[in-house]
Amino acid sequence: MQGRLDGKLALLYTLLVLQILIVVIYVASTPPPDIIAPTTQTSVSFVKIEKPKPVHNVLPFDHSASHLQTIKSNIYLKDKHTLQSFEKYNHTWCWRDGVDVTRMANSEEIERKRCICNQGWHGTDCGQPEVVWRAIMASKQNIKLEQRKTLRRIVYVFSLNDYNSAIAEVIVEELYKVVDLFVICDFSNAEDNFKHKLAKGLLQQGQDKILYINIASKIRKPLRVISKYIWEKVCQVVRNLRDDDIYVTTESEQILNPRALMFLKVYDGWPQPIGFRLRWSVFGFFWQHPLKTSIVIGASTISLLREAYHQNSLVLPKDFDGDVSERESLGLVIGDLNHYGGWYCYLCQDPANIVTSLHQKANVKEKNAKLIIDVPYIEDLIETGIWLDNKTALLRAYKSRDPYFAPDIVMNNTWKYDWLVENFYAKLDYY
Repeated sequence: MQGRLDGKLALLYTLLVLQILIVVIYVASTPPPDIIAPTTQTSVSFVKIEKPKPVHNVLPFDHSASHLQTIKSNIYLKDKHTLQSFEKYNHTWCWRDGVDVTRMANSEEIERKRCICNQGWHGTDCGQPEVVWRAIMASKQNIKLEQRKTLRRIVYVFSLNDYNSAIAEVIVEELYKVVDLFVICDFSNAEDNFKHKLAKGLLQQGQDKILYINIASKIRKPLRVISKYIWEKVCQVVRNLRDDDIYVTTESEQILNPRALMFLKVYDGWPQPIGFRLRWSVFGFFWQHPLKTSIVIGASTISLLREAYHQNSLVLPKDFDGDVSERESLGLVIGDLNHYGGWYCYLCQDPANIVTSLHQKANVKEKNAKLIIDVPYIEDLIETGIWLDNKTALLRAYKSRDPYFAPDIVMNNTWKYDWLVENFYAKLDYY
């Protein structure tokens, strides 16, 4: 009997030791949540920026990286010649994505020494996408565009929380070819926050352009303070910023039109700051608000930002709700009611995260104190296409008819982003 008891005790002690070892290994493999800087490989390195200390060379995701305190490998943005994106036809350079290749192959057309544009493209070199061309025409300004020798570089800054981080993958994948550095600012310090997802392989192919900054400690600070903090960290890490590079800021659920951003990289002469009129989708791209679009300050040059900081008049991301006098402060607004400068996919999350998001917003105008906002209530709104005021009917959007239904990356990967294009809560759904 004593022998059996001793055997059971030995087995219990063995299991206890194994559990302790599993916990120790898990904790050791979870990197600290401060900042991830891109390396020469398609991976990210986790470092802290609060307390500078000497660092040693380590491999990405090495457990010893938890001892890093400062950035040793600085970020240098790459240069690219503008003509790499143009095609030459009989001494005439035409924008590769905008030119009608079939017609340009015709000898008679080539002899005319001009570019023939595809539908939706304009300009003598076919370099102006429809949405930008319309913005220039509507501005009634004397805008003289000049093609650059080298592309501007774009630093694209956006923030996220645990409950609204799903669209971040869409942003990076949609804009990867246009943006030179994504600065992802995470308000979450949770164990499974966005940094943890990156470490587990999320956006593995795009991590060479990602700078991760954890700003959970700043969550209660004013927007001006947070923006200045991020700006200072970007200037600290990116060592070759130029005054004519572009600094873009958006909210977590806003996706800018990649063609519009590319235009800003290619040409000089456009007025700033740039505003973007965004299509306001709700719950997914299948519902659209009938009365809302969102005009946001989205882009400006580094030189404008430096001047704004010097004068303590920082250009902050801001929505304009129909106030014409405020919009006049923008140099150019890209997008109109039929051609959009991007998408605002408001509350495009699962119902549980939507509930969390609404409770996190202290001043949600649509919030009705008499209603119990829970998961079944949100599911019912998604199913029936009703806005948060419980009375405004959302417009049904059809992916087969609407050219601005959703970003290209979503439309080309509907199997992956089916939750954004299909209303899973509708009992009868026809497209």
